[in-house]
Amino acid sequence: MSIILSKDNLYRSLEIVGKALTGDSPIQALNNILMESDSRQLILSSTNLELEIKVVLSYEGDEPGSVLIPGRLTDIVRLLPAEEVQLDLNPDNLHIAVNSGHSSYNLFGSDPADFPRIEESSPSGGEGITVDSAALKEILKMVVFAASAEETRPAFNGVLFEFDGNRWSLISSDTYRLVLKSIGDQGWNFPPARCLVPAKALRELLRVLDMGAEEVTLFPSKDKLVFKFSSVYFAARLLNEKYPDISSVIPEQYSTRIVLPRHDLIDSVSRATLLAEGPNSAIQLDVADSGMTVRVSSQIGRMEETVPVEKEGEEIDLHINSRFVMDILKAASAKEIIIDFHGKSGPVIFRLPDDDNYLYLVLPIKMN
Repeated sequence: MSIILSKDNLYRSLEIVGKALTGDSPIQALNNILMESDSRQLILSSTNLELEIKVVLSYEGDEPGSVLIPGRLTDIVRLLPAEEVQLDLNPDNLHIAVNSGHSSYNLFGSDPADFPRIEESSPSGGEGITVDSAALKEILKMVVFAASAEETRPAFNGVLFEFDGNRWSLISSDTYRLVLKSIGDQGWNFPPARCLVPAKALRELLRVLDMGAEEVTLFPSKDKLVFKFSSVYFAARLLNEKYPDISSVIPEQYSTRIVLPRHDLIDSVSRATLLAEGPNSAIQLDVADSGMTVRVSSQIGRMEETVPVEKEGEEIDLHINSRFVMDILKAASAKEIIIDFHGKSGPVIFRLPDDDNYLYLVLPIKMN
């Protein structure tokens, strides 16, 4: 098997499949990339048994072949001196010669029979949902950050995708905060489904989407949620956990609502966070007719400043995790932010003026 490819295309493809490599799996084959050729296209595959990725590259070759290649090939290709790369497989010893310009490598491959087969899925029961890549990135960015990173409650390590009727929604939570994003009819038609997708897989998907794609087709398939775009197949294995019903935690009526410029709040909370201490990084929000005062008091010192807001409803003051506030302010791109309060002990809900189908709920901090 002899292949000549563009260095940029090969490096980009290796970088994508590398997202599913852990590098320290006890199953040695999972630390490698499967390279398969049928003389017309080159398929690169990787999996960590939770995430499956395939990338297809077109080329003209002489004969088919397959080999497991070390993940280190990605770094090698990145540093090669010429614009083209030639890969030659020796089928007798599974060595791979890598040549580019004046640089040559001889890598030790391994038997592809040891690699778990990736059964590529296609939409069934209807068409998949096709979404603009930029829109999907925005949706994921606004949801994934609220998922838990702690392993003690595995259901909250995932983002719940719900497909029902002509709408689909995403939910994430770490039990202290929650995001709900709904999306309208996208021209799809498959049976209702609930898919709990690992948040870490979606973070890798975001990095892959940043490498360039125009449209993404997604669909549930048995125990996976599949994303297809350009020449990439990206499948995340679902978490086998029960996700709680969140409908009862979202109040219908607010007691206080304020609207203010997002960047004004970013600046104010950023300054307050400099003095916030403890695991909750608590700051105080005091909403009055004259504006919202942001306060913090710690062993380092005290700070307060008032931000002008448009207010309706009651005056209120409470404490909240400043990091949780900053997360939504950084993820959003809206010029203004809406904040609904539901009493001193009720949740604080952040909304976007131009998106009625998004909300971010944060529980206030109870202070002694």
